[in-house]
This record gives sequence, C-alpha cells and structure tokens, in this order.
Amino acid sequence: MVIEQIHYATTQKYNFLRDLGDLDLSERFVELSLTSMSEIRDECFQPWIDIESENIEKIEEQENIIEVNGDLQFLSVVSLRPIPDGTPVIAIDASCIKVGETKSGIICAVRSAVVWNECGKYRCLRIGPFPFHITRENRKRILDFIGQFSPIIFGSNATFLIEVQSQLCNAMERWVQMAVSRSASNSIILFDGSLSTRISSSNANFLEDILRGARSNSNAVISFSKISTIKFLGKRITELIARQREPCLLEISENMLSLSSRAMRLLGKIYVGKLCGRGYAFRIDIDRALPREMQIISLQRVLGNDLVFQGYPETLRLAHIFSTFTASDIIGIQRFLTKKYGLKIVNWPNFRRVLFGPFGTGGAGD
Repeated sequence: MVIEQIHYATTQKYNFLRDLGDLDLSERFVELSLTSMSEIRDECFQPWIDIESENIEKIEEQENIIEVNGDLQFLSVVSLRPIPDGTPVIAIDASCIKVGETKSGIICAVRSAVVWNECGKYRCLRIGPFPFHITRENRKRILDFIGQFSPIIFGSNATFLIEVQSQLCNAMERWVQMAVSRSASNSIILFDGSLSTRISSSNANFLEDILRGARSNSNAVISFSKISTIKFLGKRITELIARQREPCLLEISENMLSLSSRAMRLLGKIYVGKLCGRGYAFRIDIDRALPREMQIISLQRVLGNDLVFQGYPETLRLAHIFSTFTASDIIGIQRFLTKKYGLKIVNWPNFRRVLFGPFGTGGAGD
C-alpha cells in the first residue's frame, strides 16, 4: 500500500529569517530547565520510550460546545482563489514528551519548531529540546513561571504531572509565537489551535500582545484547529461544507454563537474553511483586528504560496512533524542526561505486571 505524500525539495542552508529577539522568557525558560535538572544529579533514573502513549499534546483552551443559531440559508460561504504573490508563510508548533522517571518525579523534554516557506523553499528551525524534572516539590515554582504565558489548569493529583508537561509546552509555543511575530514581516503566520481564550485567563493578554506584534510588522495570523466544538443543529460545523468541491470559507458571525461563548475572549474571526476539494474542513481563526477583506486575502495567499495537503497547509504539517519527538530523539536525550548529570539507570519492577501477568493491562507502562 502506497501512502500519498507530497514531495518537496530540501534546502542546503537552515537559518531563521532574523534574530528571534531578546525575549525575557528565553533566559528564564532555560534557567528553569537547568535548575530543575540540577536537583537530580547522581540519582536513579528509569528511561521511558513509549512514544505513542507519551507524546503530550498541548492543552488547547477550548471552549464548551458552542451552538450556532440561525437558519442554514443565512450562512455566508465565500469562494477562495489562490493569490501566488510570493508572500512568505511561517508555521509554529511545539510538543512535549516524557523521557523517564525518578523516585521523586518525571523528566520530560519540550521542543518547538518553526517552518517557513519563501518562494517555494522550505526551511526549518528547531528550538530545544529543553529537559525538565517535575516533582510535587517544584511544580509550584514551575507553574508560577508558566502561568504568565499559558492558562493554568488544575486537576487531580494523579494527572498533575501530565498537566504541567502540557503547560510547559504551551508556554514554549507562546514564546516562539511572540518571537516570530516580532521578527518576521509581511508574512502569513500559522498557529496550531484557536485564537480564543477564557476571559479570566492571563493568557488572553499575552496572546493579544502576540497578535498586536504581528500586525505592527504587517503580518497576518491564521490559526487552524483540527477539532472544533462549534456545532450547528447538533452537527459539527465542518460537516456543512464537507461536500464542497472548491476551496471555500464558511463565515461564522459573532451574533450566531450561543451564550456559552460569552465566557471566551474571541481574538480571532471564526471561519470554517476547506482549502482543497479533496481535503478536510477545519475551523480557521483569523486575527479579528484585520479588516474582513484582508482576512480572506490572507487565506488566499496561503493557497497561492504554500502547498495544501488534504486541506492542511504544508508548513504547519511540517512544523508538527519536526517538533514531535521520535524514538531516536528520546534515546539520544536519555543518553545525554545520564552522562551530563551522572544518572544511574535502573528498571523498577512493574508491580501490575508482576501480580497479574498478561492480565495486567490498562495501567501506565503496560
């Protein structure tokens, strides 16, 4: 079976457009990583390499299910035509993964990737990985830091480690988004997720600063959500244009949204977009401070200056691929950490497997 894949030429030189800028978060992020890791020197360490189950997705600040009110005939569908004018397209993504366990907590690694396409040439910059040792003792210090850049979501004691990993990933991504919005100009910048946040969250102000910085440099920010909670008559809004054969946008007016959306701060104009006839439909948020005409033109520039595979921009797809950790990445990080911090590799017994044998399924590590 042959999987359809887009072919693109590699470039010989990998460098970023300009300096990412002297952001306060960069030094503090590195310092926090080094401080947390210095606490485990010469301790015991159990490596972890379950890639499929431990690749942590960012916690998207998704709203509750939003119902779209009104009649289908009043929904506005806009046809899209590519504008191949050479506008650079830049995409940003980040990921986090568990690297191993210690007696007091876990070790995770965070990495971000920036991919940009200019004149048909794709270039990539990886930032990280940054290792962190997360314990119950230092989690407050970590959360106090990342709470300035990412929404804090508290859960049960059993899940706090995963939540902290996700929050680190969010903070890393916001930092890179801010850096790119300040350094790039006259470009289309693609985010993963939505441009909405809770009104009470400090993350809203930081995201607003990112969008303001992008506009000041004549950039347009567009965000793609693979999963949307917006529904119309009980169905996902993306299903309304699933049968469209041409690239199009379905505009969602603000007065059409249900009352549950009022708890959210919508920093992006919400559309449902299908960028190619054979592709999928996605929720697309475009910086709402841009004029409506410019919002549509910006998306048409994505069509004209970037490849679109199954309805998804190639730059954003590559950013996800380059930020995601592979088994080889994890082995390399583990080897580096054992040599750098003198960690002693051990294999603690899996009590579930010891007690229940092949029936001990369902627990972490099985």
